[in-house]
Amino acid sequence: MKDWYLRQTPRDRLIVIAVMFFTLIGLAYLFIWFPLSSGLESNRTILTSKQTELQRIEVAAQRLKALGGGAGVQRKQSSKAPYLLIDEVIRTAGLNQPERLEPSGSGGNGARVQFSEVSFDKLVVILAELELYGLEVKTMNITRKNPGTVSARFNMEKS
Repeated sequence: MKDWYLRQTPRDRLIVIAVMFFTLIGLAYLFIWFPLSSGLESNRTILTSKQTELQRIEVAAQRLKALGGGAGVQRKQSSKAPYLLIDEVIRTAGLNQPERLEPSGSGGNGARVQFSEVSFDKLVVILAELELYGLEVKTMNITRKNPGTVSARFNMEKS
């Protein structure tokens, strides 16, 4: 290679050096500068989207705190069996009686409830009320019936 280079005229040597220089610049751009700059731009875009998401979450957290967010919610006490407590809360809420309301779980520590048609909004309210008494929904099956009403089956147990 060296012999071939030395046999070239000075003008051709200058052209070979210029081509080699531009080739090295192109390779440096292709393998060093372009990946760094595109990676940096990609990371800036990701960072901006994450900051926007964080701001939305912070606003939602402030709204939740303003609404009472569960931190100051006091638990209610009841010595009744879960199925009796559920029956009482359903009656107090003014809902139609469920098709099935029976004890379940070991030691009557839970209850099975089945509604053929109930207002979804009212159902959510009574479930939230029951959670204040320490009952948790273990399984739930909800099927939409008519606008605003659902068919619901769920098991609740004392936590």
